[in-house]
Amino acid sequence: MVAAEAAGGEGEGEATAGAEAGAAEAAGPGTVTAAGAGAAAAAATAGVAATARAAMAMAEGTAAAAEAEAADAAGAATAEAAGAAEAEAAGAAATAEDGGGARPTLDFSPPPSAAALPDPVRRGVDAYVGRFAPLVQMELEEERRQVEARLRSWPLPRLRSEGLVLTDLRGAVRGSYLGKAVVRLTAADGGELPYHRFTSGALVTLCRRSPLPPERPTEALVLDRGRGEVRLVADCPPRDLGEGLWRLDKGADITAYKRMAAALRALYKDPSAPPGGGAGAGPGAAAAAGGPAPLQDDDEEGDEEEEEESADQGGGGGYGGYGGGGYGGGGYGGGRGYGGRGRGRGRGRGQGRGQKRRRTAQEEEDDGLPPGSFLRDVLLAEGPERTAAAASEPAPQVSAAGLAWAAEHVGEVGDPREEHAGMGLNRSQVRAVALALRHRLVLLQGPPGTGKTSTITRLIRFLKHELRYPHPILACAQSNVAVDNMLEGLVDVGVRAVRTGQPVKVRESLRDATLDARILDHPARAGVEEQQAQLRDLRRRLPSLRGRDRGLGHRDVSLATRRLKESRAAMMADILSGADVICSTCVGAGGDVLEDVSFGLVILDEGSQCCEPEALIPLTKGCRHAGCRHAVLVGDHCQLPPVCQSQAAAAGGLGRSLFERLMAAGVPATMLQVQYRMHPTLSAFPSARFYGGRLMDGVGPGQRPPPPVPLPGAAEQGVGQPVMFVDVADGREEVAQGGSKSNRAEARVVVGLVRGLLRAGLGPADIGVVTPYVAQVQLISNLLMPALPPGGPPLEVSSVDGYQGREKEVMIFCTVRANPSGSIGFLEDWRRLNVAITRARRALLLVGNAATLRASSGSNSGRERGGQRDSEGVGVSSSSGSAGGRGSGDAGCPDGGIPGVVGGGDSGGHWAAYVRWLEGLGGREGGVVVRGEAGLERLGWRGVG
Repeated sequence: MVAAEAAGGEGEGEATAGAEAGAAEAAGPGTVTAAGAGAAAAAATAGVAATARAAMAMAEGTAAAAEAEAADAAGAATAEAAGAAEAEAAGAAATAEDGGGARPTLDFSPPPSAAALPDPVRRGVDAYVGRFAPLVQMELEEERRQVEARLRSWPLPRLRSEGLVLTDLRGAVRGSYLGKAVVRLTAADGGELPYHRFTSGALVTLCRRSPLPPERPTEALVLDRGRGEVRLVADCPPRDLGEGLWRLDKGADITAYKRMAAALRALYKDPSAPPGGGAGAGPGAAAAAGGPAPLQDDDEEGDEEEEEESADQGGGGGYGGYGGGGYGGGGYGGGRGYGGRGRGRGRGRGQGRGQKRRRTAQEEEDDGLPPGSFLRDVLLAEGPERTAAAASEPAPQVSAAGLAWAAEHVGEVGDPREEHAGMGLNRSQVRAVALALRHRLVLLQGPPGTGKTSTITRLIRFLKHELRYPHPILACAQSNVAVDNMLEGLVDVGVRAVRTGQPVKVRESLRDATLDARILDHPARAGVEEQQAQLRDLRRRLPSLRGRDRGLGHRDVSLATRRLKESRAAMMADILSGADVICSTCVGAGGDVLEDVSFGLVILDEGSQCCEPEALIPLTKGCRHAGCRHAVLVGDHCQLPPVCQSQAAAAGGLGRSLFERLMAAGVPATMLQVQYRMHPTLSAFPSARFYGGRLMDGVGPGQRPPPPVPLPGAAEQGVGQPVMFVDVADGREEVAQGGSKSNRAEARVVVGLVRGLLRAGLGPADIGVVTPYVAQVQLISNLLMPALPPGGPPLEVSSVDGYQGREKEVMIFCTVRANPSGSIGFLEDWRRLNVAITRARRALLLVGNAATLRASSGSNSGRERGGQRDSEGVGVSSSSGSAGGRGSGDAGCPDGGIPGVVGGGDSGGHWAAYVRWLEGLGGREGGVVVRGEAGLERLGWRGVG
């Protein structure tokens, strides 16, 4: 799911048969099984809070609580719901008996302040959280299981071959990066590193022999990589780094899951509750009661500093809560109070003694904003009509001039390609901006190459520069690449933007816009560094003190720690308050940095790639109440859905995005209609097949000329077609040890095509290779090494799923599958085909087995598409010119047709239709299909295969 690397997912849905079967056994008591998801779904259907709480108790892995709640449910819910809950409770009890000690779990429990919610709202939130909590827990346990299973059961050669480990490395510290050590790792023999999947920003572990206990590995992030080195950023590199040999492993990061849990709990906030500390139990309540300790988000200083501070402030204070909602009371561990400081962010010091807390400037500003409970209204609405009605309310805090402008432009008719004077957008993009200004929640569907990022940046610039929008804006996306694209566009149009998150995950040209870089340049930095030095000195002297002096020393350390945190918080607040927009990943938005910032508007790009709980992180974060006041979700449900590692969680609903669900409910939506990426020939099939022929071309053939290589049609027409399919009929698909697939004959052809493109003058950065299977990614990567110039930039080979949202001048797509039955597995998904064939700007070269693809039935993909359209009603079709208009009537993934070749009614699958289209393209026999290596040589390619 979100924790998986975009470019390296194993098979992207082709999980091995044993992966799901062994998940519950391997994961331990914290695991939630598929029955748990069923219990939660039954609870939501029945609308009974007791059953929902049963599902949440199961998610926490507490068998006794699950049994009690199941019994409660049996008396209050329907027989079906109670039966599902009892079955899961029995499973939880058996797991507890067999599995031994408690394992840390995610905290989904309702805070005591939830008791103040009206009963219908509380039941709705219980059911909603009860549905998603087990699914998130399942996904976490599956990720844990996969990582641990790999380390315990895979032999080292297999880990090496899969690119998950590098061994025999020499290390050295080579400078610093934004205050942290840069660790350079090279091969012990000084040569090039073998194939690996350590990409920039990945979490890794550095150790001598094994990352498993008893050894204690060092965690780090990948800064960058070259052919002969990997550079890491580490807080505390090993002291003996320069001695001996080291091992680097790919790690598992659970931060995303903790923040999804916090986002779900945030739905319990009471919009009428006062800010600051209040009655209630904090995260320590479960531990104090003897249950498993819930996982919390520890991004800042360690527990030692927090305990020192809590001891100074006294007991009974309570935890300041998520976003200031005030879930106080229990504190951490054995009842010792923690004074509600919001994890060191300056929240209400000393409230445990009944002292009056001074209101912050942010809270004063919040009073001018309407309550954020509308998000809860949208999420919990019963039926699509109520969902759409809640989303269609007028957007708050948009000026009268802005609303008038939106009313004028939202219903414009005419050629979507026509440019709007002054905005730098086409007509369909202007319509999207107008819709976003008009309603509280809007969906912007952006097919490939239609300028989603340009639309987002112009919307923000228009709000800030023209309409003088007074509140901070949060711009988020699931991936760092998409966030960087937004940041780059905002900087280019003169918007003051700050990027949060790990700087190593930010594009190098944009790192000056990161929060960390701004902190280094802040005038208060020198004072903070002086405070840090004083604190280190106090701690160094503490062990030598005795008696009363030692007590005073602890007091001084506590006070110095508090002052340092306050200074850091003030410095960050100063930087963030000066920004028009803050850019972050979805998961990054849940960090402590944005805890005290309330956003009037949240814009979420890649919304169709986020599972629903992940989308909630930015939508619920940083607000005093139950979420943001105004939201724009940008995505395309005709491209890939969220990636789930647990098939059970995906089937339970985690594999469906909030974007897609709201689109089906009729929330105001519009589609960007003009693509600027592809040669018009490349866009013809996806436009007709997936977008009803409404995807238009904003570029002509002359603006996207094919590269100077032999292509079909060049001899007859002088200019070759921008697409070619190489039919490798003699290829054979092989199954690797991990269940992934490869095809050596197709890999050889891919390498030959790359050589020809390089000889024609294209650089490695102009070429991309995508394939569905990680085994084929690895095989092609290894075969390509000798073909690339030494010391030059690497040529990117990736999975299809890892390439969504990206583009190259020339793309090579290798399909791998070759069998007489026409079985192509998850390649049948029409959304994966749509992504695969829409990445290229000038040329698309496909390598595969035409007979296998032509024989594929596409029954699964056709059912998904038809069900999506017919039973879920995708597509908005109401008047956008009226005051209550619900979109512009042009969003969705409808059928279309190219006469005689492609159409919604053909009996074959999408791949079969695509092959037939290719065979009929260009007015020549066989179209653009070339028969194997011999056909390539006749066409003029040399040295292929």
